[in-house]
Amino acid sequence: MLRFSILLFLLFWQCQPSQIPETYRFDPITVIQFPANAPPAFPQSFFPETSKFIQSSEFKTSHIHTKEAFLLLETEESFADIQKRIELRASQGDWKLIEKNTKDSEVFYLLEGYIKKSLSISLTSHGKTNQMRFYFKKHSTY
Repeated sequence: MLRFSILLFLLFWQCQPSQIPETYRFDPITVIQFPANAPPAFPQSFFPETSKFIQSSEFKTSHIHTKEAFLLLETEESFADIQKRIELRASQGDWKLIEKNTKDSEVFYLLEGYIKKSLSISLTSHGKTNQMRFYFKKHSTY
Protein backbone atom coordinates (compact mmCIF):
# COMPACT_ATOMS: atom_id res chain seq x y z
CA MET A 1 0.00 0.00 0.00
CA LEU A 2 2.84 2.42 0.78
CA ARG A 3 4.48 1.75 -2.59
CA PHE A 4 1.18 2.38 -4.35
CA SER A 5 0.64 5.72 -2.55
CA ILE A 6 4.16 6.88 -3.45
CA LEU A 7 3.54 5.97 -7.08
CA LEU A 8 0.23 7.87 -7.07
CA PHE A 9 1.90 10.88 -5.48
CA LEU A 10 4.56 10.96 -8.18
CA LEU A 11 1.96 10.52 -10.90
CA PHE A 12 -0.22 13.40 -9.68
CA TRP A 13 2.80 15.60 -9.04
CA GLN A 14 3.74 15.30 -12.72
CA CYS A 15 0.18 16.14 -13.86
CA GLN A 16 0.22 19.76 -12.73
CA PRO A 17 -0.40 22.24 -15.56
CA SER A 18 2.75 24.00 -16.68
CA GLN A 19 3.00 27.62 -17.66
CA ILE A 20 5.62 27.30 -20.36
CA PRO A 21 5.49 30.11 -22.92
CA GLU A 22 3.82 29.10 -26.18
CA THR A 23 4.51 31.29 -29.19
CA TYR A 24 2.40 31.43 -32.35
CA ARG A 25 3.53 33.52 -35.32
CA PHE A 26 1.27 34.45 -38.23
CA ASP A 27 3.47 36.64 -40.47
CA PRO A 28 3.02 40.14 -38.87
CA ILE A 29 1.09 38.87 -35.81
CA THR A 30 2.71 37.20 -32.79
CA VAL A 31 0.62 35.64 -30.00
CA ILE A 32 2.29 34.36 -26.82
CA GLN A 33 0.62 32.38 -24.03
CA PHE A 34 2.39 32.97 -20.66
CA PRO A 35 5.08 35.34 -22.03
CA ALA A 36 8.27 35.91 -20.05
CA ASN A 37 8.28 39.66 -20.89
CA ALA A 38 5.75 42.22 -22.02
CA PRO A 39 5.84 43.51 -25.60
CA PRO A 40 8.24 46.48 -25.85
CA ALA A 41 5.48 48.83 -27.04
CA PHE A 42 4.06 49.11 -23.51
CA PRO A 43 5.54 51.55 -20.99
CA GLN A 44 6.90 49.30 -18.22
CA SER A 45 6.17 51.92 -15.55
CA PHE A 46 2.41 51.16 -15.72
CA PHE A 47 2.98 47.54 -14.65
CA PRO A 48 2.76 46.43 -11.01
CA GLU A 49 6.04 45.30 -9.45
CA THR A 50 4.86 41.71 -9.05
CA SER A 51 2.80 40.52 -11.98
CA LYS A 52 2.21 37.33 -13.91
CA PHE A 53 1.88 37.74 -17.67
CA ILE A 54 -0.91 35.55 -19.04
CA GLN A 55 -1.17 36.45 -22.73
CA SER A 56 0.24 38.95 -25.20
CA SER A 57 -0.14 39.68 -28.88
CA GLU A 58 1.56 42.07 -31.27
CA PHE A 59 0.86 43.30 -34.77
CA LYS A 60 3.97 44.71 -36.41
CA THR A 61 4.26 46.69 -39.63
CA SER A 62 7.94 45.70 -39.86
CA HIS A 63 10.37 43.75 -37.70
CA ILE A 64 10.73 46.51 -35.10
CA HIS A 65 7.68 48.79 -35.38
CA THR A 66 4.61 47.71 -33.40
CA LYS A 67 1.29 48.94 -34.78
CA GLU A 68 -0.98 47.28 -32.17
CA ALA A 69 -0.36 45.22 -29.03
CA PHE A 70 -2.39 43.54 -26.30
CA LEU A 71 -1.30 42.26 -22.89
CA LEU A 72 -3.21 40.45 -20.15
CA LEU A 73 -1.60 40.18 -16.72
CA GLU A 74 -2.57 39.20 -13.19
CA THR A 75 -1.27 40.70 -9.97
CA GLU A 76 -1.84 40.50 -6.23
CA GLU A 77 -1.12 44.20 -5.70
CA SER A 78 -4.09 46.05 -4.22
CA PHE A 79 -6.69 47.67 -6.45
CA ALA A 80 -6.10 51.13 -4.94
CA ASP A 81 -2.31 50.90 -5.36
CA ILE A 82 -2.66 50.01 -9.02
CA GLN A 83 -5.02 52.93 -9.61
CA LYS A 84 -2.60 55.28 -7.84
CA ARG A 85 0.29 54.01 -9.99
CA ILE A 86 -1.62 54.57 -13.24
CA GLU A 87 -2.83 58.05 -12.30
CA LEU A 88 0.62 59.09 -11.04
CA ARG A 89 2.25 57.82 -14.22
CA ALA A 90 -0.35 59.64 -16.34
CA SER A 91 0.35 62.91 -14.53
CA GLN A 92 4.06 62.83 -15.42
CA GLY A 93 3.46 64.29 -18.86
CA ASP A 94 4.35 61.82 -21.60
CA TRP A 95 0.99 60.01 -21.33
CA LYS A 96 -2.12 62.20 -21.03
CA LEU A 97 -5.20 60.78 -19.28
CA ILE A 98 -8.12 61.32 -21.67
CA GLU A 99 -10.87 59.38 -19.92
CA LYS A 100 -11.48 57.30 -16.80
CA ASN A 101 -14.64 55.20 -16.32
CA THR A 102 -15.59 53.18 -13.25
CA LYS A 103 -18.16 50.36 -13.23
CA ASP A 104 -18.64 48.06 -10.21
CA SER A 105 -15.26 46.33 -9.79
CA GLU A 106 -13.77 47.59 -13.08
CA VAL A 107 -11.88 50.75 -13.97
CA PHE A 108 -11.07 51.78 -17.56
CA TYR A 109 -8.39 54.27 -18.55
CA LEU A 110 -7.77 55.84 -21.95
CA LEU A 111 -4.41 57.55 -22.37
CA GLU A 112 -2.81 59.38 -25.27
CA GLY A 113 0.93 59.57 -25.91
CA TYR A 114 3.25 61.46 -28.23
CA ILE A 115 3.34 60.74 -31.97
CA LYS A 116 -0.32 59.61 -32.09
CA LYS A 117 -0.16 56.68 -29.67
CA SER A 118 -3.08 55.50 -27.55
CA LEU A 119 -3.10 53.18 -24.56
CA SER A 120 -6.18 51.64 -23.02
CA ILE A 121 -6.00 50.00 -19.58
CA SER A 122 -8.74 47.88 -18.05
CA LEU A 123 -8.40 47.00 -14.38
CA THR A 124 -10.67 44.28 -12.95
CA SER A 125 -10.84 43.02 -9.38
CA HIS A 126 -11.23 39.26 -8.83
CA GLY A 127 -11.14 39.07 -5.05
CA LYS A 128 -7.55 38.36 -4.02
CA THR A 129 -6.05 38.97 -7.48
CA ASN A 130 -6.52 41.78 -9.98
CA GLN A 131 -6.41 41.49 -13.76
CA MET A 132 -5.07 44.19 -16.03
CA ARG A 133 -5.61 44.39 -19.78
CA PHE A 134 -3.45 46.73 -21.83
CA TYR A 135 -4.20 47.68 -25.43
CA PHE A 136 -1.73 49.82 -27.39
CA LYS A 137 -2.29 51.35 -30.83
CA LYS A 138 -0.02 53.59 -32.88
CA HIS A 139 -1.92 55.79 -35.31
CA SER A 140 1.04 57.18 -37.25
CA THR A 141 3.43 55.58 -39.72
CA TYR A 142 6.70 56.47 -37.94
